[in-house]
Amino acid sequence: MSLTKWIAVTAVIALVLMSSGCSSSSSPKTPMFNKPGSPEAIKKLITPAAAAAREDGIAAAILLDTSGSMQDPVQGSDKKPKAKIKVAQDALFNVLQQFIDFGKKHPDKKLLVGIYDFSARKGQPSCRQVVKLGPPDLAAAQDSIQSMVPSGATPIGDAMIAAKRDLQATGLLHQHIMVITDGENNLGYLPEDVAKAIGNESEPDRAGIYFIAFDIGAGIFDAVRDAGGLVMSATSEQQLTETLDFILTGKILVEQPPPPPSHPVTIIKK
Repeated sequence: MSLTKWIAVTAVIALVLMSSGCSSSSSPKTPMFNKPGSPEAIKKLITPAAAAAREDGIAAAILLDTSGSMQDPVQGSDKKPKAKIKVAQDALFNVLQQFIDFGKKHPDKKLLVGIYDFSARKGQPSCRQVVKLGPPDLAAAQDSIQSMVPSGATPIGDAMIAAKRDLQATGLLHQHIMVITDGENNLGYLPEDVAKAIGNESEPDRAGIYFIAFDIGAGIFDAVRDAGGLVMSATSEQQLTETLDFILTGKILVEQPPPPPSHPVTIIKK
């Protein structure tokens, strides 16, 4: 190979390494496709074209990570391996039942809940509404929840934007976003930037943000915590159930202070 060709090949290799996000072991790796965003830019994205008149009530969006890693197993309630997606789907059924039970106890309280899944899918939006934001209906939601399959990357911030826009359109005064994920954001807007933008909203439009780091270190979401979110961890089916119960009864469907989860759990909050 001539010197000229060797130099050209070397230059091409260097460019490929740079574009692929290669870094030394001493510097952290940042996913290539993350998209930082200013609070002002994200505010425009989370603001609906039209919103209902303000009224008392609870609107909650449950966001489930359906990226490829959710097919991996964790310990099920029977101590046997169970796919994380199946664990999460069963947990969502329990969540909906808790909303239904709360609604029966408080028939005068307007109560809306929606379930979303998020992952990168060709030809589809990053965040998809699995159960439309509305009064809880377990029977109507079962087939849709069971149809979720894991595949693709993890666009957490984009999902939060879509959910917040829907929540704000309801006009309800108590808005909540719960995220269940087993990985860090690797596509789209950063969740901490979205959390900051939501935290900057006026009180009626501000939503509570709750992250469950499922089978992954909760420290990955320190920046979400710093932006005002609550971050908790779970590594098994039992722990996920306990953590969801803690958030639901202590933060969203508040009736009385809940007991803490029985498992050792990382609770990170501002």
